[in-house]
Amino acid sequence: MTADRLNRKNTLRNTIFFGSAGILIILANLMMALGGFYYITANYVLFAANIALNIGIFIDILKNIRRDFPLLAFIASFDLLLLGRVYVAFFRGPKNLLYNLEAENFQNLFTALQIITVSLIVVYAAYKLSTPLFFKREKAIREKGAGALHRGPLEPIIRQISVAVLILSSIAFFFVLFQTILNVFKYGYLGSFTQKPDKNIPSVISRISFLFVPSFAVFLATMPSKKQLKMPMLIYFVYMLASLFTGRRNTFVCEAVMLLVYFVMRDNFLSREKRIFRKKTVIAMIVVIAVCAYFLERVAEVRSGSSGSKGLFSSILNFIYSQGASFRVVMKTVDYWNKFDHRTTYQFLFYPFEIFTHNNIVIRTIFGFKPIVETQNIQFVSSTHNFGHVLTFLVSPDRYLSGGGFGTSFVAEAYVAYGMGGVAAISAMIGVIFRFFSSMLTRSWPVMALSLIAVKNLIYIPRNFAFLWVTNVFSITYLCYFIFLYFASLLLAGISSHIRTDPLKTVSSVSEGDKT
Repeated sequence: MTADRLNRKNTLRNTIFFGSAGILIILANLMMALGGFYYITANYVLFAANIALNIGIFIDILKNIRRDFPLLAFIASFDLLLLGRVYVAFFRGPKNLLYNLEAENFQNLFTALQIITVSLIVVYAAYKLSTPLFFKREKAIREKGAGALHRGPLEPIIRQISVAVLILSSIAFFFVLFQTILNVFKYGYLGSFTQKPDKNIPSVISRISFLFVPSFAVFLATMPSKKQLKMPMLIYFVYMLASLFTGRRNTFVCEAVMLLVYFVMRDNFLSREKRIFRKKTVIAMIVVIAVCAYFLERVAEVRSGSSGSKGLFSSILNFIYSQGASFRVVMKTVDYWNKFDHRTTYQFLFYPFEIFTHNNIVIRTIFGFKPIVETQNIQFVSSTHNFGHVLTFLVSPDRYLSGGGFGTSFVAEAYVAYGMGGVAAISAMIGVIFRFFSSMLTRSWPVMALSLIAVKNLIYIPRNFAFLWVTNVFSITYLCYFIFLYFASLLLAGISSHIRTDPLKTVSSVSEGDKT
């Protein structure tokens, strides 16, 4: 009876919020059809639909927070990066709404809002509808707990090798990171984007540095104990803090979210008394996140040369507004829709594959491709399919050539490539992938390591290329490294077994000799 009552309560609550969102979306479109005075009202009604939709999703996720935490992290990222500016601008009132959101008119603003709303709906719908694909693993987690974990006999050895490689590669990695920081201090944050990559870094150092990220991911995938976590976590935390000196806040945030997702999902396999995240911990985390938001906003102010001090609330509000800059990408895509050659705009969507094939030394050698070097100048922007470069130059050439940029977004790329159908298709893909993440800790260590790398890439996808995560995750370097780890662990396991069994054979042969 209690379960039935809860199901009825959940169904009623979902019907209220999701039903309200659907009615408001239909009402907003009817208002837009009427035109005139209703344009402003239609935008506010659609904004209200977004709020109802987000509340419904958030409440529904809370029912299975540990399982659905990766999706919660993505929805938070989606709201912050694509709707943060929208929330602040709409709550400030309609007076400067178009100016604050950099929209040409209310019709275009409505279209941009509708694109983002459709994307959010499809992500969540695909997440829920893909449940049967992962039902067995999720059921095993509920029923077996830690017994659902996939742990192989080689994992302790793989963990030790990954830690050794992590320490070794960290030297090369921090050297490369230091060169990037020097470049920012030398040319300034914006000026660093107009400079060609530094060729003073030896290729050997550069290649070794590539092993830093996958080594840490593999280490986490072996489910280390608290004691084993200490040193690798310290090294990685130093890297996260050092990345702030490059002026890029997204690295710190994405790495932090990835770690948060990992540890929340690990809690799912522990008994209640051993879990890290409880009510007190969650409250403390909210305070920490607020302080981090303030600190990150101060980093942005220092980066831009601002010296004025602001209060905590004002800085957090500015942080939300500034982080929501990705809405501008969608907005300008709609405003400048007629400026694009729509016979070729599909190439924007697949740019990550283009740069991968041109810059991979093996593929480049076989097919004779020229490497792509990204710099912000007229020569590059006139020939590239990088949507962020093209859109920024199209809207503001002076800003682009001085090192500024709007960035890109999977929503804008999908829309400019294939319209609303493209937005729905890419959003559905994201929803299914995040459902996969809900049971990723039950999988083998290579799959789990790649999933952790994918999490931090997909969390940032509202402000990134639609398919960059594919080339970042399924890197040839990473795959070769995983193969090396497997065979190295087999070799070490064989040597260890041989060393342990040889003395026994010796004792046995001596005993037999004594008997004769």
